Amino acid sequence: MKAFLYDRFGDASVLHPAELPEPATADTEVLVAIEARSINLIDIRVRSGMLGPLVSKRFPKTPGADFAGTVAAVGGSVKDLRVGDRVFGAADPFKGGTFAERIAVPATQVAHLPSALSPSDAAALPIAGLAALQSLRDLGGVKSDQAILIHGATGPVGLYSVQLAKLMGGHVTAVGSAGLDVAREFGADVLIDYRKGQSIPKGEPFDVILNASGKMPYAIGKAFLKSTGRLIEPSPTIPVFIGSKLGNLFRSRKHMVLATQVRRADLEYLAKLVGEAALKPVIAATFPFNDSLRAFALVERGGVVGKVVVTQ
Repeated sequence: MKAFLYDRFGDASVLHPAELPEPATADTEVLVAIEARSINLIDIRVRSGMLGPLVSKRFPKTPGADFAGTVAAVGGSVKDLRVGDRVFGAADPFKGGTFAERIAVPATQVAHLPSALSPSDAAALPIAGLAALQSLRDLGGVKSDQAILIHGATGPVGLYSVQLAKLMGGHVTAVGSAGLDVAREFGADVLIDYRKGQSIPKGEPFDVILNASGKMPYAIGKAFLKSTGRLIEPSPTIPVFIGSKLGNLFRSRKHMVLATQVRRADLEYLAKLVGEAALKPVIAATFPFNDSLRAFALVERGGVVGKVVVTQ
């Protein structure tokens, strides 16, 4: 099968097209013929080598976690999915594998693809949508009328977070640059455009800050938190992860880090919201599979509003 691989850690230039053998399907897995996949920040961090011991040093590797497609084979103990089912989900982002024609993944990380969702929309949903949902619901405990700051509100996680925070009843302040009009469309109550020199007001502290940009570290963000507030990192680096665990022993304002979990129930919930028009994936660009290198280059240049999707 066709795939894109890398044989060493590095920038997008280490990626190259290749042929791989068909993946073996374990007893608890399904084999999915991929029709669409999308690019996440963690795909780039894994390939760059910056995640250290969290990533195996065995090569070659295939990037990518998000996918949508059709079940091509099922393991012997899988009872709730069948060959021919339309599905979407995510692989372990530390292992990757979706920038190939087929992938074998645990059945628990796969959900049925509702007829209301296109493969492209579904492929844009898993990792970023799950990160937003689990950050706000599980780590933030967002409740109605709380003040929520989304820093990096125009990136993939940020755009989902604006929508989900509004669904949870939050009062949302969105910080970003290009694409803030989309955040406004999604219901953000306050817009802060750092390109225009606008700054976050200190007189109105927040219950939850989501550092979706990676540019609002706890050392800065704590000044904008209420005494029991939480700053959440949906894409933490190893130093941030360690620092948050140690520091929280002595803090009332908590520094929370997310390890995104790919759960079928959460995938189904996100798909339900999209089907009800309560949540909208934003697709910045779509590329054919043969142009995967251009897709990665676009994401790595920065400034992309929404997700970049690669179809088959």
